[in-house]
Amino acid sequence: MKIPLLSLVLSLGTAVGLVAQEAETGSEERAPRGRVASFVFTSLPEGFENPVTVLAGKEVSEVLLSKFSPSDSVKVPADGILRIVRQVENAAAAETPQYQTLAQASVPESVSKAVVILMPMAENPQGLLFKTQVLDLDAYKGGESMFLNMTNFRIGIELGKSKFVVEPGKLRSHNPLGSERSASLPIRLSYFHPTREEWSMITASTVALYSTRRELCIFNWDANFNRVDYESLTLPSL
Repeated sequence: MKIPLLSLVLSLGTAVGLVAQEAETGSEERAPRGRVASFVFTSLPEGFENPVTVLAGKEVSEVLLSKFSPSDSVKVPADGILRIVRQVENAAAAETPQYQTLAQASVPESVSKAVVILMPMAENPQGLLFKTQVLDLDAYKGGESMFLNMTNFRIGIELGKSKFVVEPGKLRSHNPLGSERSASLPIRLSYFHPTREEWSMITASTVALYSTRRELCIFNWDANFNRVDYESLTLPSL
């Protein structure tokens, strides 16, 4: 089925235009130390180039994005700002790279292992192509199911015997496993339409949950089909 879910928290990408600075590309291919972040996307704009260039402080990395699992990690700089960029011509100083920012995320100082979710957004004057959400990988244990509602509608969750609502713009966690190592549970996802004043089903199925992984379900508005849709990914437990 299309349901997997995960972990926490915040930070909407903010506007930034052209960023000019010297590039320092790491020559070592080992995993970075200190605070790290990886990336996933819900969808990519047509023609968008992947792998992408990530700018972290003065460090420039090439990262291959995936829809269903996190990318390789990059080191989070001291200011916590990560940018996905595209190199553009620098007419003033050809020897100094200049970048257009396509997405920006701010990793809180308290987060040591993060996942940055990239979600396409409408065209804007700053040239950003994505809004972002930063999730704290250390905040939740294995077996957690995370529901992130990026729509303007209330989302209803029925998972096993549990029923709850995720309000617009909110994230909610639920762990139905208890002391069990795994479980197969019925799940039903719905949204409340304020005009019709009724719940409409998004999908219903059965989901397999395991204590060795964490799941994330992201709800978004599909303008092409005029409906609430969702994307999901699975992360291993730390």
